[in-house]
Amino acid sequence: MKKFDKTEIIKFIKFLVVGCINTLITLIVIYILMHLFKVDYKTSNAAGYVVGLVNSFFWNKLWVFKKRDGGVFKEVALFVLFFLICYGAQFIFLLVLVENMGVDKSLSQLLAMIIYTLLNFIFNRLFTFAVKKESFI
Repeated sequence: MKKFDKTEIIKFIKFLVVGCINTLITLIVIYILMHLFKVDYKTSNAAGYVVGLVNSFFWNKLWVFKKRDGGVFKEVALFVLFFLICYGAQFIFLLVLVENMGVDKSLSQLLAMIIYTLLNFIFNRLFTFAVKKESFI
């Protein structure tokens, strides 16, 4: 079994830092819309993730994966595609938690983010910001 090298560990730590900041931004938008403006939890969720998407793309591209070699249109397309997949998975999980399991809407938002974050790192590391001839593990 191959070990992770130091640069992979650093990338993952940076991804987690960006993820934490992004999570705060996303949750702030969601909770402000839900609690201050009384916007439906589904609409609040979508708005929060769109704000997070923009923030996340730039930080991941420039700081985490350090991709500055062009190809930005392809990266944006892949980033948005994988965002939609990850968002869809988390949104279904959110609906199941709230509608079927009766979990609190605010807590469900946080729990659903776990699904999104794990899938998002995997897709973006392996595809969107992948470096040619580099293995993940």
